[in-house]
Amino acid sequence: MIALSLLFVVVFGRCSKSDPAPEPEPAIPETMFNRLIEVRNFGEDLPVGSAPDSDQDPIYYSMEENKPADVSHRRTNRWDLSFAGIYRSYLAGNNGNGTGVSPNYGLNGPGVGGIMIVEKSFDEVVDIPADAEFKIQRNVVGPDINGDMSDAIGWYLYDFGGTRVRDGAYDNAHIAYALDEPLDITLPNGEKKTVSPRTVIVRTARGNYAKVRMRSLYKNKLERDTWKRNDEKPYFSFDYVLAKKGSTKFEVTQ
Repeated sequence: MIALSLLFVVVFGRCSKSDPAPEPEPAIPETMFNRLIEVRNFGEDLPVGSAPDSDQDPIYYSMEENKPADVSHRRTNRWDLSFAGIYRSYLAGNNGNGTGVSPNYGLNGPGVGGIMIVEKSFDEVVDIPADAEFKIQRNVVGPDINGDMSDAIGWYLYDFGGTRVRDGAYDNAHIAYALDEPLDITLPNGEKKTVSPRTVIVRTARGNYAKVRMRSLYKNKLERDTWKRNDEKPYFSFDYVLAKKGSTKFEVTQ
């Protein structure tokens, strides 16, 4: 009996050391809410040899902690926004539910997040949408229907040939224009059009809300007229405002 008890203690002790307790999720400081937060150059180089149109593994950002989240936290509440797909330019929230061909990257985790996009400028977005309007799949918000490679409303316009926005020169082709402001374009049929601004709205993994202004995917470059084909990318710059769960409005009070 004594030997059995000693064996139990030894085995239990070994298991305890090999299976440490999960890292507790940090509380969200009050200072994170109702203020403008600016993120610059979030991202990393694509793997060497990646084809331009290849799907990329996701990277994650915690809007509630205002920092990148490690991939080891994928099935936790420690991230709110994923960047994946072609040039990691497709966005999604963190939700543990859902099935089908494009389940969320947080599948089987505790996240209750989602994402949507509206055809309004960042400052115009005041009312928080109903929860039923948020989508919970992966890679939900990407390129815009007014450019190439898309049939949906998106956060950026992809100009494959460089003729929708500029003169079609080599450096002006394959540019992704963030739609944080109106964008004048020329359609393939010659028609002129102004594309309205877009704002992304996120329900975070814990059920808070954020409105997001996507600014650029070019490293150290925010101004549209400076973007060139071979600029370093994808490094995402964006601004956001967090609102608490249960809020009905986005406000900046700090």
